[in-house]
Amino acid sequence: MSETVEVTLRPFTWDDLPTIVDIINRCDAVDGLERGLSESELRAWWTVPGIDPEANAFLATVADEPVGYGLVRLRKGDERSGFSKFVAHGLVLPEWRGRGIGTRILAESERRARARLDEAPTATVYFDAYADVRQSDAIALYARAQMQPVRYFFEMVYDSPEPPATPVYPPGYGVRTFVRGQDEEVTLRVMNTAFRDHWGHTDDSLEEWLHWVNSQYFSPDMTYLGLDPSGEIVGVCLCNIYPEENERVGREQGWVDTLGV
Repeated sequence: MSETVEVTLRPFTWDDLPTIVDIINRCDAVDGLERGLSESELRAWWTVPGIDPEANAFLATVADEPVGYGLVRLRKGDERSGFSKFVAHGLVLPEWRGRGIGTRILAESERRARARLDEAPTATVYFDAYADVRQSDAIALYARAQMQPVRYFFEMVYDSPEPPATPVYPPGYGVRTFVRGQDEEVTLRVMNTAFRDHWGHTDDSLEEWLHWVNSQYFSPDMTYLGLDPSGEIVGVCLCNIYPEENERVGREQGWVDTLGV
């Protein structure tokens, strides 16, 4: 490990948004995880109700130079889930890694989470962080903090010159696309219900969901609703194509973001 440095932490302001985007993209250029973002993409995420980055995000600086950031988000559970969780996000610029900055960011994130425990509506509260398997430095950082791996997620890719087979639905069942002003609440209810047996799930609120539905990153014509024989919505498939991302990664791709019945 390189020599540790004196790190200063200061609160995030919206004037710092370009700085955070620069940190994310400089990290991605080295890490190769295709996690880059534009300012509009990050703003869309950080304006989700409840995130409140001016209260919950911070920059790490060395001699006034921004070298990393942290954000702590509370996902509130209820009696059904039995838990709530604070999720820590953060990055350190590659050229500054190995100097204790990530340790400081993680410790500050945990401190902030502990200070907000009274905001969690459940007795059980977890402190979560995520890392790609290729982020060996982040994995080592979490291990030093006595954090344990508890779940792995996979991204699955359909990469074929042939289009997927045309779906065949059971008799009486069908699919239609999302209608604004009509399907918001029922779609959220179906998604929350479908994922209640999924590990680590906490329900999205209507405010969070409407934030995305009303953003430029939601596509009603690529949001598919499964219907039972009575016409009731019983399944949801949220798909999207992100032009900014496709330009960054240099290929045309689309995402099945959420699929639940």
